[in-house]
Amino acid sequence: MLHALKIFGFLKKDLQALEQYLEKFVDSKEGILKKGMEGTLLAGGKRIRSALFFISARNQNYDRQYLLPAAAAIEIIHTASLIHDDIIDRSELRRGQKTIHKIYDNDTAKYIGNYLFTHTFFLLNRYNRPCILKEMASAAEFLVKGEFDQLKKHKKRNQDEDYYFQMINEKTSSLFKASCALGGILSDSSQEDIQSLRRFGQLLGTAFQINDDLLDIGINRKKNLGKPIGNDIRQGNVTLPIIYALRDPWFRKSVHRLLGNTDMSEENIGLILDLVGRTDAVETTKKEFAQYLDQAHQLVGKINGKKRRGGLLSVLDYFQS
Repeated sequence: MLHALKIFGFLKKDLQALEQYLEKFVDSKEGILKKGMEGTLLAGGKRIRSALFFISARNQNYDRQYLLPAAAAIEIIHTASLIHDDIIDRSELRRGQKTIHKIYDNDTAKYIGNYLFTHTFFLLNRYNRPCILKEMASAAEFLVKGEFDQLKKHKKRNQDEDYYFQMINEKTSSLFKASCALGGILSDSSQEDIQSLRRFGQLLGTAFQINDDLLDIGINRKKNLGKPIGNDIRQGNVTLPIIYALRDPWFRKSVHRLLGNTDMSEENIGLILDLVGRTDAVETTKKEFAQYLDQAHQLVGKINGKKRRGGLLSVLDYFQS
């Protein structure tokens, strides 16, 4: 939870309560399932999605205990998606630790991920509000579709900007949208506010992924928080800076034999990162990132609730700093 408190210090009590809730959930299990969840669900992270949920639920009748199952459900389904991502990407490390499929095997990792995925809806069903289940079911559908779309384009350089943003809207923004919308729903906000919160989540989720792409090529390393540089290139994922760099004929010619290579050496990764830096791709990506944050910033003013607006602005301030 250390990373979370660096960003969301004003949510300290909420995040501590969430951590205790998750620990109790994990402690109720046994064997490989318990060990697997200890290495994933309790392994830390920024808790951005659940923090957005808490912020979006801020109103005069704020009830932390009432909100905890939904906050836990958000973290649980996010963890499930990471476990499945790591299997698909054949990642060896997650937050500096061995991934579940590397500790055990792919089947065990899939079963742990599937268990977490289904438990999400068990928790949300406690509220007996169909709109909540519908919101999360939609996010789950987009999460899976985003993975399929990324898999179809894996190591293919003919990806364009439109396809990238479509995939990010599914794979990353979907859970950001759901987190904000669930906060609005469970605080009995107006439909206008819920829609604005959902849109805020979409904009922030897109900005979050663009920022992640910049981190991957070594930009803004102080906020990297342990993410290995060049990991997307290593896994064959084409990120926004790469898409922009590939517009440059000189870059395309220079990396023709490198991108998509099944055996990407650390030397080649370093060379690609250096070549990206010689194009205008980084500045173009930064401008795109800033535009999404600016749109999110403008939207906050339309959302009711002083504490809620203040919390959302604090999140934006972190990414803008």
